Amino acid sequence: MANEIASGDILTPEQLSHNIKVYAGPGAGKTHFLVENVKNIVSTNELITKSNSRKVLCITYTNAAVDEITRRLDKFTEYVQANTIHGFIIDNIIKPFQTDLISIMQSDFNISVNPKGAISSQIEGLGILHGTNKDEIYQFIRDTDPVKFGNTVIDYSKKVMGEVEVNNDVFIEAIGQSKKYEPSIKHSPKIGKEHVVPIKQYIWSVVRKLTHNEILYFGYRILQENPTALYAIRVKFPFIFVDEFQDTNPLQTLLIELVGKKSTHICIVGDIAQSIYSFQGAKPNDFKNFKIDSGRDIDYSISGNRRSTNNIVNFCNFLRQSDTTVVQNSIRKYKSNDEWEKTESNKVNFLIGNSPKIAEVIDRVMSDGGVVLTRTWAAAFDYIKDITEEQSKLLKSIYNSYYNTPIQLRDEIAEYSNVTWVRTFRFIFTLWESYSKGSFIDMLSALKLYSKINFKAILPKMIFELDSLAKETFAPIEKDTITCNVIQNFNDSLKKEAYADLKELILSDEFKIPVFNEQDNEKLVNAVGQLYWDTSYKLFTEVFSEKSRYMTVHQAKGLEWKKVIVSVTPNKFDNISLSDMFSAPQLTAENTSDEFVRMYYVACSRAIDEIYIHIASGCSRDIIEKSLDSYIIRTGLKIEYDFLC
Repeated sequence: MANEIASGDILTPEQLSHNIKVYAGPGAGKTHFLVENVKNIVSTNELITKSNSRKVLCITYTNAAVDEITRRLDKFTEYVQANTIHGFIIDNIIKPFQTDLISIMQSDFNISVNPKGAISSQIEGLGILHGTNKDEIYQFIRDTDPVKFGNTVIDYSKKVMGEVEVNNDVFIEAIGQSKKYEPSIKHSPKIGKEHVVPIKQYIWSVVRKLTHNEILYFGYRILQENPTALYAIRVKFPFIFVDEFQDTNPLQTLLIELVGKKSTHICIVGDIAQSIYSFQGAKPNDFKNFKIDSGRDIDYSISGNRRSTNNIVNFCNFLRQSDTTVVQNSIRKYKSNDEWEKTESNKVNFLIGNSPKIAEVIDRVMSDGGVVLTRTWAAAFDYIKDITEEQSKLLKSIYNSYYNTPIQLRDEIAEYSNVTWVRTFRFIFTLWESYSKGSFIDMLSALKLYSKINFKAILPKMIFELDSLAKETFAPIEKDTITCNVIQNFNDSLKKEAYADLKELILSDEFKIPVFNEQDNEKLVNAVGQLYWDTSYKLFTEVFSEKSRYMTVHQAKGLEWKKVIVSVTPNKFDNISLSDMFSAPQLTAENTSDEFVRMYYVACSRAIDEIYIHIASGCSRDIIEKSLDSYIIRTGLKIEYDFLC
């Protein structure tokens, strides 16, 4: 049984001499606990205060979380290194020990790698072969064995070749079962076995990039093979804090265990009920079963929830009732008794079906700053007005086109704009917005996506040309105008002699906005090519924007809102129905049905004051009411709820 602590507690020197596991649910103040204890160590622990080189290491799951921890640490960051696990491995293991990396590539996979130049990580959001030429790769394959491959016809896509990578699953299984490891590289059946090693050799030796999975593999192998590297990590980081540990995959867990076996003290913080990244290898039991040394390990739990009302907290307790490690209680602080009465009177609202009354409630909640959380981002369009069913199908098709790729489409649209059609759509929308506002400077800035702009060389006549070009491009736009047609109109208009000065001084004679590239499959091209202007504009400005109120559960993790509409529906692979879930919620096992319940739990726990559970179909009022009432009687926890059908 875990010892109860609060998020504001500071660990004593005696406690810090052990490895620590902290069970903490949503709204528990996990980041506050981590940051304040790190500050305390940096200020008082002699291992840090009497050293110029030692630091506390903080590992968390996302770059956004790293930024938040760094912001909160403020002046203490000089003595702390905050990273994602991949960032930590690249900076502290891969980059400093390149010789070991290349040696392991040779010993494990019999792949000889050119030692000149640093090998690093693939660029976030892009395929590992982005920017390379397919023909160059084909020629590299032929050159590795001219006799065998010299006359071979090779025609693999860059996407398929980029999926050739170290098989971490085989490695993890070998370690787990203490058996001999036979290194292997996994690949698509479309790739001939004889071409697998040359392709990987090209990626490592010419592109000089590692996939995210390979970063974990080689990070572990370098520490495993080089005692000096392992010793250096232990000396540099006497304390390691890992946040959101339930999201780590088995190889990350093994690496943390390896470092923590001597001298370094490990503190992991997580929540089994929020483990929803099985598709990336995360397993809830890796957190539950994490042990380095039975004599040094202590378990704690934080049961307080600073985020949500009693009704929401107890409803979430109902969903996580199969996990006994944490039963939360609301410890929110209220500004006044009036606010207490107001927020505590908000019941858990079940919206059953799709009646006009329910649509009215959803519209009201959204108009008042509410958010919708869905299973996939395409499902969010069911809640946006004036999007046709046919357009929604196209969006789902686009989503499915990226399902098995490293590209996260939301991040692409919201942040990166590396994907060709995304960059083009962003350009045309930015140009349109700037033209609508009458801002010439912003119109020029839109062109910066494709060309370097020398603002000092801008002549008055170019202002008129750009304004005229925009007018010609956007004059025929209606809500149902095909976005790709607008882009084509821009390209066609730009060919005219009237815009010669604009092309000569800012762009080029052959300038053209590309919409797709060779990596885009036919299904994606067809779907994107049919998107209406209104649909695609809402995709960029309402769904995938910084202040979006339509999010998937995975994107919402770690965030919170006052009013939340939960619309999470199981698919055929989840092996569970909503009726099954509400009848007997189970979330601790490592199977698809329990992970669906964990996903539902994460969605519900984002709500601060008001929660609306929208169930279009798949579960009746009677089932929910019966199960909730039974739970209330059994536990004595109070849950006030209401139905609208």
